[in-house]
Amino acid sequence: MPHIVIEGMPSLETFFTTYEPCSHALPNGALKLLEIFINPERSCILIEAVAAEGGPPNRFLVQILQRDRKTTVKIYPGSDTEKTPGVKKLLALVAHQLITGFAGTSYGPTNLKEYLL
Repeated sequence: MPHIVIEGMPSLETFFTTYEPCSHALPNGALKLLEIFINPERSCILIEAVAAEGGPPNRFLVQILQRDRKTTVKIYPGSDTEKTPGVKKLLALVAHQLITGFAGTSYGPTNLKEYLL
């Protein structure tokens, strides 16, 4: 399963309150991060995502899980999506938003190193 670990991340609530949907154009489509949702414990975020890469769009949820100051960005297990380059790029975009938005954070273990910004 594609994933990116962010180390040193403070509370997810700040990211949740400052998040803004975004879109990135591709030569043959677009990548979109849309609505965001957070659980009552403020330990899990879901972001609605769409990767349109020339064929039918892949619609899925990006999951951000936080445990002990380690935060994991991955595809929500309930999403049945093909792991295309666009889907992996969207995971990297979310991780990049987390890294650039919070001082003291860094990339941890990942199997998406070639997609990181």
